[in-house]
Amino acid sequence: MIKYIQKMNGQRFKLTIASLYLIVAYGCSSNIQFQAIESPTQSPQNIPTEVFKDEIIETVKPTEQVFDYQQNVYDQNRTAVSFQVTKPNGQLLESLGPQDLVISENDMPVNRFNLTHNSENFRQIVDIVFAVDVTASMKTTIEIAKTKLVNFINQSRKSGYRTRMCLITFGDYTVKKCDKFYDNNPDDPETLAQVAQLIAEIGKLKSLTGSQDPGGKDKNENPMRALIDASKSPWATNNQRFLILITDDGFLYSPGNQGTVGALAPKYSEITDALKTSQMKVFAATPDLAGYNKNFGKEASIVALSQGQWFNYVDLISGKISLDTILNSIITNVNTTFIAEYVSEENNLQADLPLSLRKPKITLANAELGEVSPLQMKSNMPNGHEKYKDEFNFASNNVNLKSVKVYIDNLPITSGFSLTDDGKIKFIIPPKAGSKIQIKYIKKSIKDSFEIKPILIKNVAKVVSIDLSINDYTVDKSLFSVIKSDEGTGYLIIDPETLSQDKYDIQKNNQLQIKVKISYDP
Repeated sequence: MIKYIQKMNGQRFKLTIASLYLIVAYGCSSNIQFQAIESPTQSPQNIPTEVFKDEIIETVKPTEQVFDYQQNVYDQNRTAVSFQVTKPNGQLLESLGPQDLVISENDMPVNRFNLTHNSENFRQIVDIVFAVDVTASMKTTIEIAKTKLVNFINQSRKSGYRTRMCLITFGDYTVKKCDKFYDNNPDDPETLAQVAQLIAEIGKLKSLTGSQDPGGKDKNENPMRALIDASKSPWATNNQRFLILITDDGFLYSPGNQGTVGALAPKYSEITDALKTSQMKVFAATPDLAGYNKNFGKEASIVALSQGQWFNYVDLISGKISLDTILNSIITNVNTTFIAEYVSEENNLQADLPLSLRKPKITLANAELGEVSPLQMKSNMPNGHEKYKDEFNFASNNVNLKSVKVYIDNLPITSGFSLTDDGKIKFIIPPKAGSKIQIKYIKKSIKDSFEIKPILIKNVAKVVSIDLSINDYTVDKSLFSVIKSDEGTGYLIIDPETLSQDKYDIQKNNQLQIKVKISYDP
């Protein structure tokens, strides 16, 4: 019977379970009875030939791009504005507090500043140029002045004042220019050598006569050319600057009174420019003439322009005043000078501007105290420093503006800047020195904003078919492929062109839900 079944099987005869029971029962003992059980049948078309064994689901979000920049760091732009306050009675105010001041620069408030009063803190050095007429008529005046200058040098050192002095002599032309300041620092014993050199130079001062007389044949001298030459002296940047001018005659000028020196006689505009540029204060002992202490035509005098002081030379000759009077006036001027110091960056000022474009304004909270007279504005960066960067090209193009997030020092900001869709950001105020600027964004096009990584396929050799969908939309098989590796695995690669058009509601979903169904050989 078994051989028969085998034979029948060899002939590819398909038996049902019921018929098998009948055959077995027929060939066995008649005493044993079997009941036929009918099994469920399947049509050939219902028998699966491929079975999905694996499904990979990945969700891909837009890739966030990151731009990082560290703002440059420059030295801080430190500014010092010196000023005086004239009381209603004409005297200079000697006491003032920060609460009494209102300061601005280019109409921007300066709220963070330090106020220094020189009578309390003599940290500011005083530069003094002594410009003296050495023509023959000045003999007596020069001899007296030499003694007074030496006394001033010694007395100022004893009093704790630090001064630097230099000499200029002139007639119709500048005989000796100021090439070097001699330092008289009471806190530095080594400067005693410079003091000795200064006194020796003062000792050489004398009026020149005969063929050496620089006065020439014309009546007036050329002190204004000496003033212009003095403005170019090697002044220290942060020191107060004074010029003591002593002459017994008027001055040459162009046009109209050139004398024998011709073009060497300066225009009055050259004089005013020199005073403005050098910011030196002129203390003049001269005759009572226009240009010295009175307006020169429509122009202010050199004393008014420089906010200095005038002394009548006649009073100096008569003994009514002395050189001590002038020198003491300088000290008084220093002692009643206030200095407001501030840092541009700390007050949100434009630290890249040169001094010529910076306009400080100082007023008194109580106008009845007096009137402010600004003297000098100085900065450690007279030309300003390089501009802090306020515009950045954080992407080449193709930016989704709604996705842009801006951070300064890791803190998010939402205002104070503007954006363009070609990847530029412009800050209204440049980020502060050293700050960390970070910009996060997503690219505008779908193709560029999503990064689809290869998908690992195991047992790639047994794969029969792969179906791919994005956001439940079937992806054409021509838009993806599988690369096999030697280890038996593979990678499904999706063609980037798949994302060139939004066929899969990607923008609507703001994501890619990728489903990979893999069928294997059974």
